[in-house]
Formats: sequence, C-alpha cells, structure tokens
Amino acid sequence: MSATLKKDISAYAGSLGFARIGITSAVPLEKEAIALESWLAQGYEGEMAYMAKAPERRSDPVKLLPGAKSVIALAMPYYGGGDGLRGTPRSSVYARGRDYHKVIGKRLDALVRYIEALAPASACKTFVDAGPLLERPYAQRAGLGFIGKNTLLITKGLGSWVFLAHVVTTLELPTDAPDLRSCGSCRLCIDACPTEAIVEPFKLDARRCISYLTIELEGDIPEDLRPKMKEWVFGCDVCQEVCPHNRVVEPLKGGLTGEYGAADTLSLSVLLSLDTDDKFLAQFKDTAFTRTGRKGLVRNACVTAANLGRIDLVPALEKLRQKDPDPTVRTHAEWALRQLASREASRGSDTNV
Repeated sequence: MSATLKKDISAYAGSLGFARIGITSAVPLEKEAIALESWLAQGYEGEMAYMAKAPERRSDPVKLLPGAKSVIALAMPYYGGGDGLRGTPRSSVYARGRDYHKVIGKRLDALVRYIEALAPASACKTFVDAGPLLERPYAQRAGLGFIGKNTLLITKGLGSWVFLAHVVTTLELPTDAPDLRSCGSCRLCIDACPTEAIVEPFKLDARRCISYLTIELEGDIPEDLRPKMKEWVFGCDVCQEVCPHNRVVEPLKGGLTGEYGAADTLSLSVLLSLDTDDKFLAQFKDTAFTRTGRKGLVRNACVTAANLGRIDLVPALEKLRQKDPDPTVRTHAEWALRQLASREASRGSDTNV
C-alpha cells in the first residue's frame, strides 16, 4: 500500500511541475546539526537572526510536526535560458518571474490536499525556503542531488538552478537512496566568488555574500565590499554560472518565467527614480524583489551606478542624496557620487598627461 501511495504522490507532484521528487525518513540530521551550530558560533549568519532561533528544530522534523515519519523533497527548475537579468543592472535568475514562494506554495497546497484525500488520517506541513528546516541536507538524503562546495544543492540534469520544497508528513513512505556524489577536486565556485564569501568548501560567510548584502542586509553595505558587488542589485549567480553541472537547461512553465515578473525590464534610471513605496510596489508587486523593500533596492542601485561608472545618473543620485526619506539611501547615493567624481577626476588627469 505504501509503495503504491508513494507512486501516486510522486506522479501527482510531477503533474504540478516538480521535476525531481524524493522521499527520506524524518530521522534527525546529526552531523548537519553540529555544522549549523558551528556556523552560527562564527557569526556567519550576519543579521539573519531567525537562523539562530531554536536551531535544533531545523534538523528534526518531529519538532516541526509531531509524529512526522517522512520528508517528501521536491525540486522545481527555474532556469529557462539566457542568464536572467544580464545587463545594467543584473539580478539572480530566480527573480525573473513571480515570487516563487507564492507559486510553489500554491502547488504544495494542492499536493497536500491530494495526500490527505489518499490518506485522510495523515498530517502534513509544507516548507518553501521560509521555514525552520534544513532543506538541502534533507533533499540530498532523499536523493534529489548533492550539496556542492558553494553550499547549493546540485541535482542531476538540472544543476543548482532549482527551487526546493518539502512536505513533512506523518505518513511512513518508502525512502529513496541518498545522492552520494561530490564536487571532487573542482573549486571553480570558490575561486570565482567576487567577495570570497565561500571561506572553505561547504562553508559560506553570509556577511560577505552578494546575495546577503543585496537582499538580507537592511543597513549600510560595508564600503570595502561595494565595488566587489559590480552590477548585482538583487542576489548573485556567479558561483552557479561557473559550475560545470549548470550547463543543462530544462524549459520552464507558466508562473516562473520572465513574462510574469520583472523579466528584462530593470534599468538603473528606473530603480533610482523609485522615491516612494507605491512606485516600488507598482513595479515589483508579486515578485521576489519585494524582499528588499524600496530602500534596499534603491540602495543597491546606487552602488551599481557607481560600479558601472554611470556619470549620466549623477542628477538622479544627487536628488536621492538630498531628498530621499531614508538615511541609508542618502548615504549610498553620496558614496556613489564620490566614486563617480573620483573616476572622472582620474580620467581627466589621464587626458592631460
């Protein structure tokens, strides 16, 4: 019966757009729990205080759902070709479409309704990159892929261009074999990281990661890291772009593709003109960009304008420096103006030689 149930659940999950499905037991993760404690002890989580809140829950599904027996791990691809919002400025590929939390959350709800119809006495709890569950280790144990040196899960045929989701359930289902592959001697992601955030294989100092700096960090970006952000205003894909496993592309389906979200419409002039929350929401409602809020995205755009030498944006930056209601935006606009002025001065000196 349980084998048939697993087969039916996997088939239905596939019909919802999940390209990889695996199942593992709800047994706690021991080594990963110790690694998390060490990571937190070194302060690598930065301002992500939620990571340190009852961390023991993250490695034990029973603490999240009493009576949990199985963890259903799912992966949905999001890389549909090209390289996302390349140009000026750049965003992580995953931000192209609608906010994945909402898209995948609805599909998980449908999966849970299906499971409960098959097994009315069961209970389920879902996770989409927002709950206290160590998603990547459970996905690896369920056979979806292996964890790379950049800490991302690398799936067969899809690389790391996937969203992960999980259903913790009281159903006891047959488990899949874990993925025991590894990166071998490859260290391309470590060497390519612009800010040296991958301090050693499988260990990321989030405080230096461009994704953290542009999305999670609420205050001022450290000045020494601003030039290293280059053109990234939301997230960063450098460690994924260089990974040999990320060369295969599967077509995307509705909801996660660019035409449903920000697509290729970003421009620095537009970002620097977002002087109210209403303008920001009108541009980015229902996309992942709302994670930063107006302040964060405009702050990031100021840094990118300086890094790209956009002298044409000096009037917009000057307006932000003088009139923006947020002190963080004003501070970064002032920094950008200083960088651009210095660049122009150096160019003038070279011309006069």
